[in-house]
Amino acid sequence: MRFSTLTALLLISVTAGCSTDRSEPPPVEIPAPTLAPVPQEFRTQTTFVDNVLSVDVRYPEGGTRTLNTALHQVGSWSQYLPRPVMPNHSSREWLLSDNHYDGKVLLYATASWNDDDPGDYLSAGWWLLYPPGARGFRNFESATRGVFIDGPELDAARPPDLPMTSTATYVGGAGGVYTYTYGRDWDDLAGSSDLTEFQGLLALTADFDSNRIIGCLGCIEPIETAPGQHLYPVVTWRNPDPAALPADYDIHFSASLGANGAFEDNAITVMHPERTVTDAVGTWRGQFSNMPDVEGNPRRVVGSTDVHFAEADGSHGRFTGIFDALTPATVTPDDGSANGAN
Repeated sequence: MRFSTLTALLLISVTAGCSTDRSEPPPVEIPAPTLAPVPQEFRTQTTFVDNVLSVDVRYPEGGTRTLNTALHQVGSWSQYLPRPVMPNHSSREWLLSDNHYDGKVLLYATASWNDDDPGDYLSAGWWLLYPPGARGFRNFESATRGVFIDGPELDAARPPDLPMTSTATYVGGAGGVYTYTYGRDWDDLAGSSDLTEFQGLLALTADFDSNRIIGCLGCIEPIETAPGQHLYPVVTWRNPDPAALPADYDIHFSASLGANGAFEDNAITVMHPERTVTDAVGTWRGQFSNMPDVEGNPRRVVGSTDVHFAEADGSHGRFTGIFDALTPATVTPDDGSANGAN
């Protein structure tokens, strides 16, 4: 960590009287950030037919643009995906892009599906929407972020039957885009920003007696950077990690459960062992699956997070991502733990 140390600089001005003036340079002025997050709605329309995934990309002002893996594919692979945690399932991931009069779109998508019934699928990902005139994807500050996670078991028209009592634990993957803007304690980095992709394990506990769900990202193991795995036109394999790594941040969530198995709240706390977090705002929202596990609990819970935080030196950061967590009863014994939307 490159914290600044105040070093006295000797400024010598020779005047007729040969006087010497010693002074320190003024500190870098970094204004306190204004945290004004836009709630990240993770619901959108997708289809998966004949191994072609289609995703409706939503514009903040309304309207959609549909990208699919047949027409808009830049790359397709599965080398970074873990083994699907449910038996008889396959998974794949894609990078899609579209160059339109209204602007560019860069979309990362992953999907898992039942080999015996491809209509039983789950898709997830995130996108960057660039304004007209954007020459490439590197100017990420101009892009609007979006996330999605969708599949038949998340159909709002068929909500889950939540248990009346008991608790259930869920563990799974979270991933997305992490941005950090450096404050005055970061020397020559002050005022600049870094963007990278992140991934980590999310632990959730649902208390159906009290209709509450709590969780933490970063508490099981540190949040990791994942440069070049997904949005490689923006974050290449050659990109160095940010000086302000996401590894030591813990993000805590809490929300009330709705009768339809959905939740949304802004009860978010961000903690770091070395940096003073002065403010944290944002939203997290989710949906329980309408498919039960062997114990009768919803087998998974999915959702999105958009967390903005500020620190004492004027630094500020943002985590925008999605999560997919399964109950241990959903995972076969030799799989270990759930890991992502796969």
